[in-house]
Amino acid sequence: MPYKSQSLKSGLIYLSIIIIMKTGIVTAMADSSISWQCSTEAAPWTDKGQIATTAWDNDQSSYVQIDSTKKLQTISGWGGCFNERGWDAMLVLSDDNRQSVLKALFDPEQGLKLNICRTPIGASDYAISLYSLDDITEKDDYEMKNFSINRDKERLLPYIKAAMAIKPDLKLWAVPWSPPPWMKTGNALEGGALTNLFMGGTIKTDPKTLDALALYFEKYVQAYKAEGINIFMVMPQNEPQVTAPYATCTWGGNELRDFIKDHLGPKFAADSIDCEIWLGALMDSDGSKYGPTLNDDKAMSYVKGFGFQYFGNKACIDIRKKYPDTQIMQTETICGGGNSTLADNSWPYAEGQFDNIKLYMEAGVNSYMLWNMVLDETGRNTALWSQNAPITVNKTTRKITYNPQYYFYKHFSYYVQPGASMLAVEGNYDEKVAYVNPEGETVLEIQNKTDHDAVVAINFNGQKIKPTLSAHSMNTFRMAKSE
Repeated sequence: MPYKSQSLKSGLIYLSIIIIMKTGIVTAMADSSISWQCSTEAAPWTDKGQIATTAWDNDQSSYVQIDSTKKLQTISGWGGCFNERGWDAMLVLSDDNRQSVLKALFDPEQGLKLNICRTPIGASDYAISLYSLDDITEKDDYEMKNFSINRDKERLLPYIKAAMAIKPDLKLWAVPWSPPPWMKTGNALEGGALTNLFMGGTIKTDPKTLDALALYFEKYVQAYKAEGINIFMVMPQNEPQVTAPYATCTWGGNELRDFIKDHLGPKFAADSIDCEIWLGALMDSDGSKYGPTLNDDKAMSYVKGFGFQYFGNKACIDIRKKYPDTQIMQTETICGGGNSTLADNSWPYAEGQFDNIKLYMEAGVNSYMLWNMVLDETGRNTALWSQNAPITVNKTTRKITYNPQYYFYKHFSYYVQPGASMLAVEGNYDEKVAYVNPEGETVLEIQNKTDHDAVVAINFNGQKIKPTLSAHSMNTFRMAKSE
């Protein structure tokens, strides 16, 4: 069983309930089909069995009303990102311990059950060093004669293949942090520091360069397919709003639109490339980035979905209204940590993850991605920025730590199945999200991020319970489908 970190920092507290009941209320009852899983900092992932039903009236200070017929968007899955530094951290482990970490992420019975994951095209900021798949210095390689995934064979492909050995039907999508440097105005993979933000430059917009970039994507999909890995979807650019001292590239909304509709889309169609194109990964709700594509019929004929992260939740709402059946993904959860000596994999950070999942689910997303799945004890990227991860491997001691984020996310990914529907939930208790699984099981995720225990009255499709939620707890309640 994964164990929790021995040193958890204090901080802000969020209330997480899928449901925790603390005192005397948890009893296996023949008249109840509602089960409960609870996590606190002291006792993560605790099975509390079944909970007794009880009568209560509608005049309650804190209540939740669940009706499993009030369905919203369909949930396609849960995932994270493969990065070189994650595999590098795991290489210090014995084969058995490395396998236990991979099972904790991908095992369909006991792990997070991740089913959709991202991988970078070239270097992310968690590569060991910066690179693209066509780094040349002599001349521009418009025909991609120097294209190669040999670098990926060192760490990324072994990481992905080890995951697929546990989860063979794992779905992979991909996005570059930067195209090859010669495709950018600054001829560099990385952006600059605050004193020189645009050192790495923006994407060149001449047709010859954009045609070459479309070929770059095609050759990437084909090369991974030759390795037995199907890339089901690509996005043009990670965070096109950002330039930073790691691999980045800035794009405008018009340039993203034109690349999709005049280059990438036609190239994939002409060559029968079996890979979807989504617009992303965008990190805010600035309509100038997604609006030009959203409002262009030709571009939208190629676009099958959208990806947003960080501050992009309002854009998700707008897109869900205009295209109610379009897939929308939250592409990267808040990374945490900050520019510090070490990452802050604390309980308060994990509580904030609940709030972010709730925010994006209520905005209409179909899937939700972790960022890094595994990091070493520093959590540092190529710009020496320390960030958080659900699992930490200390490369000196070889100790594996399952951080609080691991358990918060598991409450969702373990119980909310692909194909589930999010539910519209009523009530004056805010910290809750509910779903109904494909076979009819109803799932309530609820947290208590206050310093005090909280009594919440819950009407679960007519079955009433009134649990006491422990302070700073994350809980899951599940009600089986009525026969």
